[in-house]
Amino acid sequence: MKNLNQLAVILGALIALAPSARAAEQLTLAAIPKSTGGEFWETVAVGARKAAKDLGVTLKWEGSVTETDVAEQNKIIENMINTGVKGIALAPLNQKASRRAVENIVASGIPVVIFDSSVDGTAHSSYIATDNKQGGVIGGKELVRLIGDKKGAKVMCMRFIQGTGSTEARSAGFIETAKAAGFTVAADAYSDTGTIEGCKTAAANTLERFVKNGALELDGIFAANLTATLGMDSALDDLRKGGIKVTVKFVGFDTSKKLVEDVQAGKIDALVAQNPEKMGYLAVETLYKVVKKQEVPKMVDTGTVLVTKDKLANDAEVRKLVGL
Repeated sequence: MKNLNQLAVILGALIALAPSARAAEQLTLAAIPKSTGGEFWETVAVGARKAAKDLGVTLKWEGSVTETDVAEQNKIIENMINTGVKGIALAPLNQKASRRAVENIVASGIPVVIFDSSVDGTAHSSYIATDNKQGGVIGGKELVRLIGDKKGAKVMCMRFIQGTGSTEARSAGFIETAKAAGFTVAADAYSDTGTIEGCKTAAANTLERFVKNGALELDGIFAANLTATLGMDSALDDLRKGGIKVTVKFVGFDTSKKLVEDVQAGKIDALVAQNPEKMGYLAVETLYKVVKKQEVPKMVDTGTVLVTKDKLANDAEVRKLVGL
């Protein structure tokens, strides 16, 4: 009986220790987005946290306030390394400038998965993102369809911050498609800041050059991400309010409640939509597999869909994607 009692005590102690032992064994991973504000990154975070829950890992999610503060992102990376995370999923702020940071993470023994936007070099294990150049091609083809066979049609590309891998690739895809159709890329503008207001200012300053005799003399506009699309949308609204005739065809990139409403209202002709929740989920899932020494593909395309007024009314999958 005494031995049985001792055995029961030992078993009880083991049971009591089990939760803490499991907690000690639980992986801690980090996901560092370009920023923590805005609908796009909030939706990416939903997917990332869902993956962490499904996989039973702890996820540290932290990003800079804006999408231009490379120094702040590097501080976050350093902090994650110091806290002992076992892997880092990173959305780099600058394709070239972030290369050294990624190489330093991997040199410290922590694997890296890149998501959303590319980075130079080969230190990272996988890249989870929209095929950004193809996204620009999709936007370009839609503008070509909307404008029609009009050789020499004047179009504008509204980029984002110079050096951002994702938007540079989208812009390249758009410009190549527009030129192949015989269009003239009459303007190719960057924003000085990563804010909607900064993009709106850059858009307004560029559009002003094409206002003649009370009308905007542009045939088409492509904007390369959510912030650029919102800024351009607002700048075009201001022209309309100022009595300027605006008949330009406008294709943006990414979706938000405001942008979807403006597609429905006819202010925007189409949006190239990503799947940010899927991107966040796959970034964490792929990082988990890398840490567990499983094979992963070098690149995972999370897909793009063209959103139009007709699809918002009739396509159930598109409606679900944009939250209708």
